[in-house]
Amino acid sequence: MSDDAAAEVRDLIARAGVLERAGHVRDAIGVYEEALRREERTEILLHLGHLYNDVGRLEEAIAVHRRVLARDPELPGGHYGLGLAYYRGAWIEEAIRCFERVVELDPGWVTARYWLGLAHYHRGDLEQAIAAFRALLEVSPDFTIAWYHLGTAAAQRCDSELMLAAFAKVLERNPRSHGAHYHSGVAHFRKGNLDEALAAFRAAVEINPEDRKSAENLRALEEMRMRFS
Repeated sequence: MSDDAAAEVRDLIARAGVLERAGHVRDAIGVYEEALRREERTEILLHLGHLYNDVGRLEEAIAVHRRVLARDPELPGGHYGLGLAYYRGAWIEEAIRCFERVVELDPGWVTARYWLGLAHYHRGDLEQAIAAFRALLEVSPDFTIAWYHLGTAAAQRCDSELMLAAFAKVLERNPRSHGAHYHSGVAHFRKGNLDEALAAFRAAVEINPEDRKSAENLRALEEMRMRFS
């Protein structure tokens, strides 16, 4: 490729990046595709795969990330993008393999650990999901949404102690998470902590008056308290 042609590709990549950062995703895709027609670069393929994922063009995202991995089978970003496309297309087994490979290649890639946990959770593998979220939180303890999903996985497993620990971490960082208050109420009720359950459901309803589950649980516990007081 001539110097002029290489400069044109660099200009196209730069222009696509500006469009991407400005949120003009479809326009950015068009420019990256033009750059790719002129020269196949891993950088361009990764950007295209990322944007194809964002707009739901999953088959194209899969094809592009496979081209990335054909060029460099050990590139974590290629496995990560492929995993996202598989996950969003509900090919969960394939997504899990991809995210596991990312973690093998780059143990510090916390979002790969996050998606790995979600993939296990949606497949119903609660123990593996909990293990993935815990491993993530060892690396990045401030990843609040991972605490939340750890708590929901614990809820499915009926592990009230882990639920309370996880949702307490969420509430430390976001005291107005009505979902965390709701799940804390459920855990306290399961443990027989009526006062704490009432307080948690009351907080959830105060934050979100349309939270019907919390409102129904609050009424039921208040009636229980009156009946047995």
